[in-house]
Amino acid sequence: MTINLKTVILCSSAIALALNVGQFFSSYQQREAAFAPGWAQAASEPSAPTPLPAIAIAATTDTQTVAVASAQPAPAAPAPEALPPVTTDAAATAIRLASAHLNPNFAALYLSAQEQTGTPWQLLAAVHHVETGQSSSTSRTSYAGATGPMQFLPATFNRYALDGDADGVKNIDDVNDAVFTAANYLRAGGADRGSYTNALYHYNHSSAYVQTVLGIAHQLGL
Repeated sequence: MTINLKTVILCSSAIALALNVGQFFSSYQQREAAFAPGWAQAASEPSAPTPLPAIAIAATTDTQTVAVASAQPAPAAPAPEALPPVTTDAAATAIRLASAHLNPNFAALYLSAQEQTGTPWQLLAAVHHVETGQSSSTSRTSYAGATGPMQFLPATFNRYALDGDADGVKNIDDVNDAVFTAANYLRAGGADRGSYTNALYHYNHSSAYVQTVLGIAHQLGL
């Protein structure tokens, strides 16, 4: 087969032209990639999932940290122990007397006198304590001539005397009769109507005495 010079030159030129065109397109793509903006490259790449912001679980105030996340409520603080309410129940009254460091054994007696006269048992207990330290039946006599557990002058006792134990005798030295008579005497001064200061001053003409007795009575819930 005979190949002339003209054919060789044409084939060589066609091959060179093809190579140049291929090199041109390759360099063009590299140049486009080199000068492409960053956002274009980022758009062409698969994006990683954006993490969600962490959920705040607490918000801080000036004085405390308040939980936002769901939580079990804190157990309520136990309520402070309280004395039993004022009542006509002897057991509850005895507890009140004991809490004030008074003899609880007279609870039923004080309540019985209150029921009959309307004089609050707290006043009776306080007067009994101030007069003789809650003495039981006694013939103790003061320098002024007052005698018995509630320290009555005999004339005053005879005027207001009540038979507290229903034995047919009104005895100034008997604690039952003395407490009932004291309740009757305080009633005469207005104790059954809430005039405690007047009633106590009627019992003993001393402002200091009145304040001392009221202080104890208030501790008992008056």
